[in-house]
Amino acid sequence: MTTKMSIFIAIIVLVAVSSSMISFFSILNVNAQTENTNSEYSLSISKDATSGLIVTDGASYVNGFDTTYTLKGTQFDYDKARDLAVSGIAEDFINSPTSGYVMVNDTSPSRSNATGLANPFASPEQINEKINSVLNSAIDDIFSDSGLTFTIGPQTYVIKCTFGDTLDSFECSQVGGFKLF
Repeated sequence: MTTKMSIFIAIIVLVAVSSSMISFFSILNVNAQTENTNSEYSLSISKDATSGLIVTDGASYVNGFDTTYTLKGTQFDYDKARDLAVSGIAEDFINSPTSGYVMVNDTSPSRSNATGLANPFASPEQINEKINSVLNSAIDDIFSDSGLTFTIGPQTYVIKCTFGDTLDSFECSQVGGFKLF
């Protein structure tokens, strides 16, 4: 009887120790995933610009254009680099030769100048505001993502921004990934 009792006690002690060890390793795993003592970050940004020209009767005209920026990084990278990435992309686009040809779709009388003709072109301030709006919204979507995502290691998020020849055509969105909803 004492042999059975000691085996029973040994099994209970073993189960208690193993479950506490599992809890201990789970806590270590969670801490390893959430603690990031390294404050370095790296957000990769690439640019692809295309435009067309029409040459007719001795004059040349811009015939549509778009600029695509692709951003790649982890949530941590986007969190740390957000302000610099948004301002850098806005500055780069505003300084491009095609930014002066970005049209505003709204040609209401309130946009008229002193001669009564509406200015169809967007100001640098309007372009900057639109880029800030669409890019910040896309970055916010990374942090508010819902659904179950399967990843091994840190997840890399890719955002593509396409800025065309009208303010209404400016858009940024997350691309790629595998999600279950």
